[in-house]
Amino acid sequence: MEKFEKTFDNAAVDYDKSRPMYVKEIYEDILNYKQVNQDSHVLEIGMGTGKAAQPILDTHCHFVGIEPGEELAALAKEKFQKYTNFSLYRQTLQDYICEDNSFDLIYAATAFHWIPEEYGYRRVYNLLKSGGVFARFAYHAGPDKGRKALTDEIDELYRKYMPRESQPTEFSNADAKRMANKALTYGFVDVRYMLYHTIKNFTAGEYMSLLKTYPDHMKLEATARKKLFEGIFKAIEDNGGTMTVYYTMDLELAKK
Repeated sequence: MEKFEKTFDNAAVDYDKSRPMYVKEIYEDILNYKQVNQDSHVLEIGMGTGKAAQPILDTHCHFVGIEPGEELAALAKEKFQKYTNFSLYRQTLQDYICEDNSFDLIYAATAFHWIPEEYGYRRVYNLLKSGGVFARFAYHAGPDKGRKALTDEIDELYRKYMPRESQPTEFSNADAKRMANKALTYGFVDVRYMLYHTIKNFTAGEYMSLLKTYPDHMKLEATARKKLFEGIFKAIEDNGGTMTVYYTMDLELAKK
């Protein structure tokens, strides 16, 4: 896990600029499921640069973020320095010291998969108050559906320089249901799940910045990574200079 955290931290600015924002409906569904106000205590696990924090901070809750990456945490701290209800600890969930039954809401945005499943769910369950809620959400990038030639060229580059055991598939309703039901194993109840869709356009240069935030790409052998990145850059330039990423976002909710 440390190597992955370091990869993100080395690309903190790219991460903040390149990664998509979460759709507002995610926060609406969380806050409809669990009311949060100035008396509520909320924990975000792995908050990164804070891309998922502001809608929750704006409820005026007592907000605690934990983020182990030094550069990521520094960007988040600067971004939310005017919020008096904001505290940030540069730690992992494993290192974070806190009494059980402390939080009304705990959430993680494209971060919880880095934590061992059994430890993560049990720790979250213990940290929540009775009736408290765990919200787990994430985004999953999909290919450009409007530019087949570009998608085909990029697929060929991956087959050549970064072969995969199986072709990636679009995150589905069944995937979200399966993810939500994991919480039942650890004592949670009233599980719910939702899917959302959005797009984000990238120039060739912007897409290179995004790729630098992907740990599996950055751990690729240097020559293969260089050829993959250069090939993708040229493919985008040769096909109009823009690439559209189709994102599926999933939300799983569970109650203690």
